[in-house]
Amino acid sequence: MKANTSRSILVGALLTIALSFVPYAQFLTYPVRLFVTFIHEGGHALAALLTGGLPVALGVSPDASGVTLTRGGLGAVINAAGYLGATLYGALMLAALRRGVASKKLLAIMAASVALTLPLALFGLISAPGAFFALVTGIPIALILAVAAAKLGRPNQELLVGFLGVQCVLNAFYDLKTLFLLSAHTNVHTDAQNMQQATLIPAIFWAALWMGTAVAILWSLVLRPMLQDFKAGR
Repeated sequence: MKANTSRSILVGALLTIALSFVPYAQFLTYPVRLFVTFIHEGGHALAALLTGGLPVALGVSPDASGVTLTRGGLGAVINAAGYLGATLYGALMLAALRRGVASKKLLAIMAASVALTLPLALFGLISAPGAFFALVTGIPIALILAVAAAKLGRPNQELLVGFLGVQCVLNAFYDLKTLFLLSAHTNVHTDAQNMQQATLIPAIFWAALWMGTAVAILWSLVLRPMLQDFKAGR
């Protein structure tokens, strides 16, 4: 089982890398990019809840950026939870797949993860930019994942989970790289800028810290266990 699921993860990674060299592939992977944005924004919302706050609205824009409006909670955790939440989410999906958790269940979890953000988009129709776009894209994404969980054969389900898990991790890394560059050279409003305003510690420090944490998450949950599997011939 581990050999098969590890292959699914590896194929998902190779497919992700291959698509980066295909002209206009971004149009094919656009729904996946939106899926990652929903996970990112859902991370902010969940962090608000876990730290005693309240998420009140959510929006996703056509350029795949997003916004989550919250009240209360710990700002340091909420600001970090988008990038690190997407990394952790993808890594946990890949780790669960490697450990033999049914890919059907993982796809159902992915569908639910998107669906649970949609009430926040509904609440945000007045206050959150991109709320309407979040609704019109989030509903079909959640439905497609639910249908995949119900109808696809296990090999295809495992490949899809592997691909989406890798996309969550790699897109989070790409976004963190962009965040680092923005923090180093501009004053564009970002989660790292929010942290700078709250702590007076430069935004570039937070971007670098989050990048290092994301690497640690990926190594401990995915890369090291997979290397151990390959060394053991599993």
